[in-house]
Amino acid sequence: MENNTAVQRIASGEILRDSVLCPAKINLFLEVTNRRENGYHEIDSIMQKVALCDRLDIVFSSGEGIVITSNDRTVPTGEKNLVYAAVSGYLQKAGITVKTEIYLEKRIPISAGLAGGSTDAAGALKILNRTFGALTREELSAFALTLGADVPFCLFRSQARCRGLGEEMSYCHALPQCHLVIAKHRRESVSTKDAYAAIDRLSYSPLVADGMLDALKTGELSRISAMLFNRFEENVLSEKPIASAIKSAMLASGAVGTMMSGSGPSVFGIFDSAQKAKEAKKVIRKLGAFAFVTHPWR
Repeated sequence: MENNTAVQRIASGEILRDSVLCPAKINLFLEVTNRRENGYHEIDSIMQKVALCDRLDIVFSSGEGIVITSNDRTVPTGEKNLVYAAVSGYLQKAGITVKTEIYLEKRIPISAGLAGGSTDAAGALKILNRTFGALTREELSAFALTLGADVPFCLFRSQARCRGLGEEMSYCHALPQCHLVIAKHRRESVSTKDAYAAIDRLSYSPLVADGMLDALKTGELSRISAMLFNRFEENVLSEKPIASAIKSAMLASGAVGTMMSGSGPSVFGIFDSAQKAKEAKKVIRKLGAFAFVTHPWR
């Protein structure tokens, strides 16, 4: 399936450019259902993309090597960056040798439970496959999963119920139009590995996402907010006082519902008016945290 025209154009000296927006995701529901013998965890989750986006610009030219630059100095620019792994692995699978220059405009907070690294990797795969067309959808999905559990979702869906390791995706209704505030303090971060280890020490009966699926069908923010759930939240917020304070501030500012996303410590609030969301953003920023007003990705 390789697009030989693109390869030939680059080999002849032409420079190809492409860009993509990489939206963050939030978890409206997140349960850890099982731990496999190999240590990987199975989940049941409702994921929703939001319009808080990174931007990825990629330039392909004759030569070899991968160069990553970013507006965020904390972003790794070498092999530790998931975008690097996505590009390197794709080109290797496709048997293509090109020089790849990547600029990552970072807006999604790092280590925040918002799939920032996963959505950037997915964005790189989108550009690569529409440029070179070397992998089928099935091959692309299988490769995406090797990069991270959230990458297949970020690659193919705007919202979905995700089970298994995250790769078993099925349709669900989207979060209706609303105003979202997403916040994270600079000094607080969470190790996903440690968050799962804490879950492994708990004894509980896993919940199922059926209540959230039914609430999403109604499109009623109050019902959806009542079904918000994240297995990680209690453990994480007990150790992250600012994240806990952010959640309280959102509720005090009129959020219909609020929940931690992923393994945290980012917290999102659902608001039924733009004014309430803007006021919440102001209050949260006084806590010294990043805060963004956004909406569901369409």
